[in-house]
Amino acid sequence: MERYRSVVRPLAVHYARCSRESVEDLLQVGLMGLIRAAELYSEDRQTPFEAFARPHIRGAILHYLRDAAPLVRLPRRQAELQERFNRLRNHPAVLAGGTQGIAALCRTLGVSGEEWQRLEMQRQLARPAHLDDPALAEALATSVATELPSEAANGRVSSPEASPVEAMLALLEPRQSLVVRQVVLGGWSYRRLGRQMAVSPMTVKRLLHKGLEQLRQHMDIQGVRPGDLSDPGASVVPGC
Repeated sequence: MERYRSVVRPLAVHYARCSRESVEDLLQVGLMGLIRAAELYSEDRQTPFEAFARPHIRGAILHYLRDAAPLVRLPRRQAELQERFNRLRNHPAVLAGGTQGIAALCRTLGVSGEEWQRLEMQRQLARPAHLDDPALAEALATSVATELPSEAANGRVSSPEASPVEAMLALLEPRQSLVVRQVVLGGWSYRRLGRQMAVSPMTVKRLLHKGLEQLRQHMDIQGVRPGDLSDPGASVVPGC
C-alpha cells in the first residue's frame, strides 16, 4: 500500500485547491479509497493497480466533497466580503441598532440592500446546526444501524475476520463509524444519511470530520502507517 500512496496526494491536493476542505482531510479520505481498491483488486483484471485505484480514490474524495463544500471557490472579493459580513453582523452596535444598525453595516461594507439580503442568506445557510441530545443521538444511531441496507445489499461480502477498513471504523463511536462508512465508502450524500438518522446534513458533516480526525489520532498514537492497515490476504498486488 505504501508504494501507491503517491497516487493519493496529487488528487487530494487538486481537490483541496478546488474546494475549502483541507489537504489532510482529503488525503485521509483518499487513503480509505486506496485501501478499498486494494481489497477489490485482482490480477485477473489485467489492469495496473495504479490505474485501477485512481477512480476509487477520486470517487471517495468526491463523495466526501458532495454537499460538504462548493467545488469551485468563490471569487476572492466575494469571499472576503462574506467573511467581513459574518464578522460584523453580530457586532453589538449592529444588533442593538435594528434597521439603523443594518443600514450602517451596509454603508461600512459598501453593499446595497439586495446584496445585504444575499449575504445574510449565505450566512444563515452556512451556520452549523445545534448538536442533538446525546442520549437521543445514541438511540437514533442504534435504530438507524438496523434500518440501513445490510452489507450484502451494499455489495459487501462479510468475512470471518474484519477487513482493514472495518477494523479502522471499529475504533470510532457508533455514529461516527456509521457516517464514515456510508458517506466515504457507500457514497451517500449528507442529506440522504441525515434523513435516515433524523439529523441535519450539517450534523452529518461534523460527525464525518470528527470521525476522520479520530482515525488520524488513533493511527498516530499506535504508530500505524496507512500501508500497515491492509490485510496481506486482501489483495494480490505486491506491497498491498
